[in-house]
Amino acid sequence: MSVISFFLDNKKHDFSVGDLQSFVVGKDEVLSQKETDVVYNQPWYKEGYTESDFLNSDEFESLKEGLTESVKKIIQQETSIQTEGFRLENYHNYIKRDEDHFKIVSRTRDLFSDDFNFPVMTLLPRLENILNFKLSDIDPKTNGKMHIIVRINRPQSKDFNPPHKDVYHGVDIDNYIPLFVNFWIPVCGATEKSNLPIVPGSHLLNEKTVLRTIGGGEIEGNKYRVCVIKSWNGKNELIRSSVKYGQALIFSSHLIHGLALNDETNKTRVALEFRLFKA
Repeated sequence: MSVISFFLDNKKHDFSVGDLQSFVVGKDEVLSQKETDVVYNQPWYKEGYTESDFLNSDEFESLKEGLTESVKKIIQQETSIQTEGFRLENYHNYIKRDEDHFKIVSRTRDLFSDDFNFPVMTLLPRLENILNFKLSDIDPKTNGKMHIIVRINRPQSKDFNPPHKDVYHGVDIDNYIPLFVNFWIPVCGATEKSNLPIVPGSHLLNEKTVLRTIGGGEIEGNKYRVCVIKSWNGKNELIRSSVKYGQALIFSSHLIHGLALNDETNKTRVALEFRLFKA
């Protein structure tokens, strides 16, 4: 086994990878351009992300309550676990076995609007107002609906993706650059010890400086649909977003993000994630 390392919260984190896993650099090109990145004209394009207000306190509590009921319903459908008194931040006190957690996240990572106990798509006009353009959950290339993800990250767990770029799936698998933007909305357990890590400005890197896998990857024995980025421009350090409740972290699909270690000891972190196309 080999080891790859990243720095987060001023701390080095080591992960094992299979010896047969190949890391390669890309072509001499910058993938994020005016024609290929829908946030190109945003005032925060240079950074590649923004943390923007979009819900007041009552609206946020309504969102949290609706998401709580939606996740509770999935737990009831997928396990025999009793859910009396269930709250999202206490998820880990109910779902203690990895096999039960995997049953649940196999559902929550591929949801559609009908899977929620509340009108989740009413959030879109708020997000459109921030960006000043219309959004759609329909992929114009395939005409298929883009799924919605509920990210559930138990404390002190491996419930996270490695550093990656979402745009690489289209580039590697379908040989095209999908024109969507990422929205990551914290719902509970989001702190300076658990928020989503990002690499500001990494969407502007030349691909020849990014060392990564192609078409998926594996670390710590876990297989991922996303690639594993080992280093970028010779670096391997991420910083956590400071996004707060009632805000959305909005970022380019070309931005490096991931390694969302939940270093809290007794709080599950839950976030709602959209990938939406410019309509």
